[in-house]
Amino acid sequence: MGEVNSKPICPWTLLASKGKKHDTYIVKTLHEEHTCQQKRKLRQLSSTFISKEIGDILVADPNMKARAIQEIMTIKYELGVKKMAAYRAKSKAMKVIIGDYKKQYLRLRDYCLELQKRNLNTTTIIEVHPEPNPSSDTRVFKRVYICLGPLKEGYKACKREILGVDGCFLKGPYEGQLLSVVGVDPNNGIYPLAYAIVEAKTSDSWKWFLKCLGDDLDLDSNSNFTFISDKQKQ
Repeated sequence: MGEVNSKPICPWTLLASKGKKHDTYIVKTLHEEHTCQQKRKLRQLSSTFISKEIGDILVADPNMKARAIQEIMTIKYELGVKKMAAYRAKSKAMKVIIGDYKKQYLRLRDYCLELQKRNLNTTTIIEVHPEPNPSSDTRVFKRVYICLGPLKEGYKACKREILGVDGCFLKGPYEGQLLSVVGVDPNNGIYPLAYAIVEAKTSDSWKWFLKCLGDDLDLDSNSNFTFISDKQKQ
């Protein structure tokens, strides 16, 4: 009959109880002898715990790599952190810092209504994709156009017939483009006018954006305006 292999149990023991004073403990039993090798893994070192530890660091350096997070935890606690745990910790910390993207999109209509409430004569237009189930409570976001009332009225009062349009990619888990239009104020400074978030920089999205802008500025086919874009670089 063969012997059963079993790992030796380390005799190191620490037993303590909570003291009467706040944040104090009384050590009742302590065996300091070790027969096991040091471990660099601890179950309590979870991604949630790590995310709280690196929150302030990510505010200053949001592009921090998972390897750097591993090194920080190793130096501070002398414990090993798996790369996937570091990724999850960063994701949780960034959600606390900048918010959850999905939850923010769910509040988009509330955001537009608040803009209209706080800024008279503000235009907000939200377009969504058709929903196969008409009884569904949610819709899939497609585009949003925003032109603040004070900016609109200020431009109409002293407008100069020149507008600059441009677009840029959005960074984050949801792809899209940010389109914007600016004018020129009486001091030859940049005058922000309107912006939109669209699915892509296409002819259809640009036409929609400029149509919304034209309605806001009361432009028609005979209006005399000069538009400047970055197309002249190509």
